[in-house]
Amino acid sequence: MSYTSQVKTEIIKKTIYTTKEKIAELRGILDVKNAIQPNKIEFKLESIELANRVYSLLKEVTQLKLSVKYSISMNFGEHRVYIITIEKQNGYTDFIKMLEGFRGEKIEEDEERVAGFVRGLFLSTGYVKPPEKEYAMDFFIDDEEMAEELYRILLNLGKKVSKTKKRNKNLVYLRNCEDIMDVLVMIGSIKEFYKYEEITMMKDLKNKTIREMNWEVANETKALNTGLKQIKMINYIGKVIGINKLSSVLEEVAFLRLQNPESSLQELADMIGISKSGIRNRFRRIEEIYNELLEENKGRVSDENHN
Repeated sequence: MSYTSQVKTEIIKKTIYTTKEKIAELRGILDVKNAIQPNKIEFKLESIELANRVYSLLKEVTQLKLSVKYSISMNFGEHRVYIITIEKQNGYTDFIKMLEGFRGEKIEEDEERVAGFVRGLFLSTGYVKPPEKEYAMDFFIDDEEMAEELYRILLNLGKKVSKTKKRNKNLVYLRNCEDIMDVLVMIGSIKEFYKYEEITMMKDLKNKTIREMNWEVANETKALNTGLKQIKMINYIGKVIGINKLSSVLEEVAFLRLQNPESSLQELADMIGISKSGIRNRFRRIEEIYNELLEENKGRVSDENHN
């Protein structure tokens, strides 16, 4: 079972919702399926679990007569498509008017209606990736106005939501793990929320550990490269004029580096009881002498070539 299916299964199995949530959920499902027609409501669902849920919700909020049948679809392999129909009858117009009360500002001002509406869209069009892979929650919606409505609702809730076009559908999506977890709670997937949170925490801890390890390796590499560069300069000075020609403090730090090629500046400083800036200044002076000797050697070679 996919992660999305796990989330949807948990939501579908939960039945303790308010009447407002149920109506808002139905409105989301009916509209996204473009089910409301002039003389009837008819929509198709490929999931028997969702079909059973919608049927139950309709029976709970209306006394209208319903019919359910199924057909066999050959798209992407043979499978059943469940068709729920409500013909125009006494009370039909009242039901349509009730759904109208769950649109626009009337739904955005009520937390229960928002929760039900978003739940209905998620059950119909939603997709969420397992947090082990990446943080992603998507809603693929045919109708542009509905996509805009969902986008506006999530935006008003303070979520970092985006929308675009993908595969000829309107895509409303979240990529922030905290926002995704908030939506999971809102639509009723509490168990998966806790799993999501636990995996997210473990990922963050792992990433932090990796960053710290990379930082330590980078520092060790930097220290090693610095040591090798300083040894190169010291060896050159020793070859040209001799290390003993350096001042006593520079001679001390030069031999200390030769004996400890992999040590950091701080470690070297601790060995002779001075500050890190103090030992850095000594190596800076060694580098100046090294550069002066290089220049002198270049000049000598140039004079010899000229002669």
